[in-house]
Amino acid sequence: MRKKIIAGNWKMNLTLAEAVAIAQGLVSASQTSAHEVMIFPSALHLESVASIAKGSKLIVGAQNAYQSGLTAMTGEISPVQLAELGITTVLVGHSERRQFLGETSEFDQAKISYFLKAGLRVVYCVGETWAEREKGNTFSVLEDQIRKGLKDITSDLFANLVIAYEPVWAIGTGKVATPVEAEEAHAFIRKEIGNLFVGASAISEKIQILYGGSVKPDNIKDLLTKPNIDGGLVGGASQKLESFLGLLK
Repeated sequence: MRKKIIAGNWKMNLTLAEAVAIAQGLVSASQTSAHEVMIFPSALHLESVASIAKGSKLIVGAQNAYQSGLTAMTGEISPVQLAELGITTVLVGHSERRQFLGETSEFDQAKISYFLKAGLRVVYCVGETWAEREKGNTFSVLEDQIRKGLKDITSDLFANLVIAYEPVWAIGTGKVATPVEAEEAHAFIRKEIGNLFVGASAISEKIQILYGGSVKPDNIKDLLTKPNIDGGLVGGASQKLESFLGLLK
């Protein structure tokens, strides 16, 4: 049975004091939660938050990293540097990086391949825009992102891969895919992973697929009842301790 994950993506939000306070509150909650609990703080807060989570079940991940060891790459973070902080989980392909920073699925594939081979756990984000959904292109967009982003990823590396389905039109808008709509997309993603190569169907049944897009304490329960939804990648509701704890109930 796939374990549920509740992951908080804090994006470019929270002061250091706020990030520390939430992390402190989540340490004890993570110890007793039936779910895996993850947080992705701002890069500037990683060291402080990771030190708080050390020795607990709270998983601290990076919102971004570059696919290289230590090298001349201004403004980026190496997995080597993350490892020094005990951080072994990283987001790849978030819609904001695709939309505003020009990241492509091909570029994400290079990241995913490098990170998985380096022993990191990757949360790979996929999802369509409202315009793409209105044109009936949701599945073709997801197929393209899965096939390009996971191209040539070998079967032995999928154990450290998590997928997050984020309909772009639902991120920070207050809109949310209905549980039926989200389940439909998740089931499609799982099927597409199963079609990547011979033997991938067994892998697809084990991979965790999260829903992201205006997830809140009042809708998380209905989403998690669906058979292919294995948790949430949460934005705004993860940035206050009270609402984050509400997601874990």
